Amino acid sequence: MKIVSLHLIFLLSLGSLGFAQNRAGRVSQDLRRELLRMLKDDQKYRNIVTDIEKNETLAANEKEKRVSAIWEKQNKLDKRNIKRLAEIIEKYGWPSRSLVGKEGSLAAFLMVQHGDVEYQKKYFPMLKGAVRKGEADPDDAAMLEDRILMREGKKQIYGTQLSFNQVTKKLELWPIEDEEGVDVRRASVGLGPLAEYVKRFGLEYKPPKKR
Repeated sequence: MKIVSLHLIFLLSLGSLGFAQNRAGRVSQDLRRELLRMLKDDQKYRNIVTDIEKNETLAANEKEKRVSAIWEKQNKLDKRNIKRLAEIIEKYGWPSRSLVGKEGSLAAFLMVQHGDVEYQKKYFPMLKGAVRKGEADPDDAAMLEDRILMREGKKQIYGTQLSFNQVTKKLELWPIEDEEGVDVRRASVGLGPLAEYVKRFGLEYKPPKKR
């Protein structure tokens, strides 16, 4: 099956401190703009893939050929993005809300979510730390944790990940650990009920029968 994110400088004079704060603000805005530009590349071909897969007029082999070609282009952008993001994180730490704004922080999460698993495992603790400080959304960390578990062939926790079954040619929910309690866990990180979530993908969710 195919599997379908600041250092403070203390100065002596108030004038110097004011200058440092203004300069830091400009750096933050520059980083935010750069992350949002990177996010455009992150999303550049993904919607095209979705449109192709939904196109019922295309033959299966033609659809597969087109999707493969598009993913090749997207994968090149993803690799470039994650390399640059690694440089940003090395210099500034995790792109937090207070550093790059909510949109910039979300962009960082999405690029990690679409990166290789070694990057995901490396930056997951940083994202969790940002969540604890109120600098990132808890549902972002939940989705990244599920993505890592899925890529390791383990059951997910929050039910955020789906996979494409090559036999049935349909999306399906990746197996969930303690599925009976999944909606409680989802609510704890700000996610809605699983049944509502999977409807977005054209799926109907049937909760497991209580034992």
